[in-house]
Amino acid sequence: MLTTLAISQLQDAPKSIIPSLSALSSNVQLIGTAWLVSSALFTTYSTTTFLKFESTSSIPGRRKMFPVDRSTLLTLYRFSGSLLLGLVAHTNLNILARIQETLELCPTFFVPAIFLFIANYSNSVSLDRIGISLTYTSKCAIPLVTLLLTVASDGVQALPNIKVLLTLIPIALGIATSSWNHPTFEPLGFLAAMTSCTAQSALNVSCKKAMNKVGASGPAAQRAMVAVGLVIALAYSTIKAITHPSSSSSSLNDDGGKNMDPPASLSMAAVLAYHMEYVLSFSFVKLVQPITYSACDAVRRLAIIISGHYMFGGPPFTLLNILGIALALSGALAYSIFNH
Repeated sequence: MLTTLAISQLQDAPKSIIPSLSALSSNVQLIGTAWLVSSALFTTYSTTTFLKFESTSSIPGRRKMFPVDRSTLLTLYRFSGSLLLGLVAHTNLNILARIQETLELCPTFFVPAIFLFIANYSNSVSLDRIGISLTYTSKCAIPLVTLLLTVASDGVQALPNIKVLLTLIPIALGIATSSWNHPTFEPLGFLAAMTSCTAQSALNVSCKKAMNKVGASGPAAQRAMVAVGLVIALAYSTIKAITHPSSSSSSLNDDGGKNMDPPASLSMAAVLAYHMEYVLSFSFVKLVQPITYSACDAVRRLAIIISGHYMFGGPPFTLLNILGIALALSGALAYSIFNH
């Protein structure tokens, strides 16, 4: 039989677990590292495989059910799946309370959610058209755009010291040269990458302000934004289907491997990877300043370029590419040193 002490310890166990989880969620180094690793490995693999999937006899796809292109389908899957995971996969089983909290936060995070949708959809289009390396190289401007938006919204006093600002230069230049001379350049894909870059920078700044305004946690903010983002994505898909019925019909009826939807296992992997990445992302943005976040995001994108190259191949890294990687990492190290 259980002793009184044992019963007391069992009753107090949940209380001891929650503070430990809270401590982990406020650990900047842990959250930042987990965000980088999950993005570079899990998200890069699942997202690229989803976008490039072509049905074969050994890996069959699923017949298209919705008249949408692959980039739109990925956005819909990501937002709906992440919202469901955010509501259900939680230590607190009170789902109704989380639904109510999410609905209450939606107005506050409406503007960041618009930027989230634009950043995600444009990123998917860019990945599909110009590939991993050029997509994320094009986003080396995120620290600079975030810097300009921060000055515009909060004034010069919000900037870090000059040494920290100077470290953004080698980070941006390093990422740009890490995949210089890439052969997959295409105007529409590059425009999508730059649109995603600008939207991501605006998301960094606006999300931080919204979270500080209401004191929302990273996961709670993420749930509210994907809820609004899902509504936007559904509205966009509906309008596109109505205004371009011929292209919608052909996407359903055309034969060919890429006109089949990816298998359920790959779709679920893409959703899970997205959910992990963005919960960690919004947890991290709550703990640091927008400029710090954008600098870390630049290093994360460098990791994605490298991992994507080794996962999916491509032209070998030249000496200039290797020097660019080293320059970006040196800039990140200098940022870490001067920011303390």
